[in-house]
Parts: sequence; structure tokens; C-alpha cells
Amino acid sequence: MPSTLTRRPQATAFSIEDLLDRVRRGEVRIPDFQRPLKWTAEDVRDLFDSVYRGYPIGTLLFWKREAPAASITFGPVRIDAPSTSQALWVVDGQQRITALAAVLLHGASAPAARDGFTLFFDLEAQEIVSSRGDGPPPAHWLPLNVVLDSEQLLEWLDRYPGREKKPEHTRTAIRVGKAAREYQIPAYVVEAAEEKTLRIIFKRLNTAGKPLTDNEVFNALYGGTAGSRPSNLKTLASSLAELGFGTLEEPILLRGVLAVRGLDFTQDFQKQLREEDDLGETLQQTEAALRNAIIFLRRDAGVLHEKLLPEPLYLILLARFFHLHPEPSRRTRDLLSRWLWRGSVDSSMGGKARSAKELLAVIGPDEEESLQAMLAQVSPFFDDWLARHSLTNMVGLTLHSRRMALNALLSLRPRHLLTAAPLEPTQLLEGQDLGLKAILTTPPEKSADADLNLDPKVLHSLLYIPANFLFHVPVPGRQVLDLLLPDAPPPPEVLESHAVTSEMLTALREARTVDFLMQRMQHIDALLVEFLRARTRHDESDRPSLKSLIVDDEEED
Repeated sequence: MPSTLTRRPQATAFSIEDLLDRVRRGEVRIPDFQRPLKWTAEDVRDLFDSVYRGYPIGTLLFWKREAPAASITFGPVRIDAPSTSQALWVVDGQQRITALAAVLLHGASAPAARDGFTLFFDLEAQEIVSSRGDGPPPAHWLPLNVVLDSEQLLEWLDRYPGREKKPEHTRTAIRVGKAAREYQIPAYVVEAAEEKTLRIIFKRLNTAGKPLTDNEVFNALYGGTAGSRPSNLKTLASSLAELGFGTLEEPILLRGVLAVRGLDFTQDFQKQLREEDDLGETLQQTEAALRNAIIFLRRDAGVLHEKLLPEPLYLILLARFFHLHPEPSRRTRDLLSRWLWRGSVDSSMGGKARSAKELLAVIGPDEEESLQAMLAQVSPFFDDWLARHSLTNMVGLTLHSRRMALNALLSLRPRHLLTAAPLEPTQLLEGQDLGLKAILTTPPEKSADADLNLDPKVLHSLLYIPANFLFHVPVPGRQVLDLLLPDAPPPPEVLESHAVTSEMLTALREARTVDFLMQRMQHIDALLVEFLRARTRHDESDRPSLKSLIVDDEEED
């Protein structure tokens, strides 16, 4: 059951001036479980319009507790906050407080950037307006970042060229400053010993405004503010990124957390977890399980980056398996790799579809039994699959299995087209593009391949098929096409490492670019078949380890 507050929340109100004074002193803090700023420039403008007109802007909720020294940001405003025992952690009202601080504490010398936080009060139209961003604002626009401080406001009015002719502008400016400083925001201050109490309150308050994503709600309800690591999905992603496998997206990690708990990761987690659940230990278990799964993928299954996972669903299933069996035997790892690739072939090539719930259900406490049940779920007959996809219909196979095609290309151990030196996979996979470089950067011309008579849209789409890419490091000032067609072509073994043949080079030199792409697609299709045959190993026995087949004499009795 959720805990009960031992003290009633303190009902109070903060003037904007007092609230932002606390912000400047570093007393107002944003917990880790709060979502990133979601408000638009229009939302910020509407908030200040409400303040000016005296409309309610909602109630704030703070959690009063200690806070360490830290650098805090409120939009463009940065605060170097000292440690304090009386910090006010924002449970509800982050978007409003950030908007108030970002606009009113915006440095006077800061440029009028189009960041949504540079607002003015039009003294003639008597309304809040945004920066135009295309030049200095009109003289009668009062910048809101001077109204919080009376001295700054008076200095601005002393310089205002319309002060003599339009004294009413002065009165309006003073009224705007007074409204901004003295506006009262109702607030509750909670003193509670348990974080989960605040998570429950946060959840129940977040029923309006910008909807939270599932991972944001999860971080809010079950992430910690400090101490335990990983404290939420964001820090979990950051920790796992250190393995060089790429940054896993938070929705995938959330599903991994549910899988580790043995829950249905295809369903709403809020219907399966209780508000008072403490998932700190589960986050640590998920990190350990995913670390083992990633090491397995890189070392045993040959998948070097998360963007090359042939079927992302299997990472979640692996998290469950490695949570239950953190140190599987060598035989298990071998069979697990076959399962991964066979299941990926099934999924990508229209095999028998099984629900994620079915796939998860067979992973149990017995390592050998779980693995045999997992293998039974995927097709054991690779040659039957090949018969359904005969080589005469194989052209374009890679179009339906791009990730597997890229794995097949990487398995060729690409070499540098100029130096012939082997390219290190870690060197290739560091960038956002995974080291993939386009061979053709403009659509093939119809005139060069008129006999194919392809539609212009089809020609343009050919730029994005796997056959138009190869793995390579950047060469300053040189395009891939230049590297393939120098006066002296790269050696055959270098070309082979990129799935390129001499016939393909001839097609490129003769500007038969569509022919080049069709030839390379066929070549990669054949390569993919052999690659999958080696990975799935359908022609070998899937028997469990010999150790599991030995029956102890005592068990027979």
C-alpha cells in the first residue's frame, strides 16, 4: 500500500519575485524523474499573458529536502547552486518555473534569439509579443527580462524615447513590472521521507497538458533522484553506451525492464506495476542482463552495433535469458546464436509469426530446457526456406532484410580502397551513419540504361538500397565513386571485401549505373544466403550439451 504523509503539505503561495529569487540562490531544483522541457514558444507566451491578465496558472508542488551543489539550467539560464538542506524539488510545475526563469532572468546582454524565451510587452497594443528575430525590436516593446528588477525597469524607461510624448506608456510599463513581481502562485510544500510517495503524487497530478511518453512516465514513477545507478532509463542508456554498441532507445530499455521482471512487455506497464513498486534493483538487474546480452551479440553472434540487430525484438528476449542465466555454457551460447539468426530469418522473410508473449513464455529457470524450447519456436529448415525463395526470384532479397544484408557486408572485413588496410569495425561503427558511404549520390540517368525503362521515382529510390552503400572511413575531398574508379583500380581482394566485382566497375565506368546496382544487388543476395547459412547452421545438430544428457545414478533410483 502507498505510504501516508506524516505531515500535511504546507499550503502557501510564492510571488514570482520571491520564487525566482530562490531560483537564483539555487534553492529550486529539478529532479531526474522530471521530463525534458516540452513547452513551445506559444505556451511560454500564453503563460506570461495569463500572468499579465491575472489568470490562474495552476498550483506548484515542491518536495522539501537536501540537495548537493550542482549546475542547474532553466532554459538558457544557468545557476551554479551551492549545497542546501532546504531545497525545493519541483514535483509539479517544472514547465512553468522554467518558462518564468528563462524569460525574466534572461541576461540583458543576451541576443534576441529565436528560442521562445525572449519576450516583450508591446506598450501600444498592450500585449505580450515574441522576438521577431530579424532585427532590433520596436522602441515601444518593453523587454520582459528587465521588469523583475525595479532599477533595471526604471533605467529602461529613462532611455525610452517615447517617454515624453506618451506618458501612459510609463504607467503601463510600471504596471507590467508590478504584475510580474507580485503575481502570487499557490503552492504545496511536501516533506516526505520516501521518494515513491512523491512518484505517486506526480503520477496523479500529471493528467493534463502535454502527454508523457511511456518511458517518461516510467522515469517519473520509478526512477530515483540520486544515489542508485542506473537511476532511470536515461542513465541506463548512457551506461550501456560505454560498451560501444550504440545508444539504445528508452522505449527498448523499458521493454527490457519488463522482460527482466517476467512481464508482458507488449502491454501497458502501468497496468502491470504498482505505484509503490521500487524498481531500483530491477534497473540494476536489467543493466547486468543487457550487458551480458550485448557481449554475447558482439562476441558470439557477430552483431557489432544495435543498428545492425537483425531483429530488435530479440535483444529484449536476450535480456530475459541472460537475467535468468548470466553465465551460460559455451554450447548454449552457440545454440543461442543459431536461434537469433533463425528467428531473424523467420521474422524478416515472412516465416511463421509468433507473439512476443509466446517467445518470452518459454524462457524459464532451466537453461537447457529454455534454449531447446526457443529453438523449437523458429524454423529449422533453411533449405526449405531457400526453395520458397529460389535464386530466380532472389533479386531484391536484401530489400526485405537490410540489417542482415549490412551484417553480411561487414562480415567481408572491408579494406581501405586506397591503402588496402583492413578497416576496424569499431572505427567504422562510431558515427551515426555506421560508416556506410553512398556510391551514387545522384539518381541514375535513364539515358544510360534506357533498355530498363524505369520510372524516375524508382530510379531515385535506388539510391537508398543496400547495393548503393559500402562500409568505409571518410576520405577528405574524395567521394566513394572516385575511390572505386581511379586510374589504377583497387586490387581484386580489396574489391571483394566490398562485394564489388570487375564487371560492376565496368558498368560504372560506362555510366550503366542501374546495371551496376542490379549486379551488386544480386551479388549481395547470394552473399546473404551463404552468410545466413553459416549463421543459422541448419545442417548441424541442435542437441543440448552432453552434460545435460548425462543422468545421475541417484536420479535414476
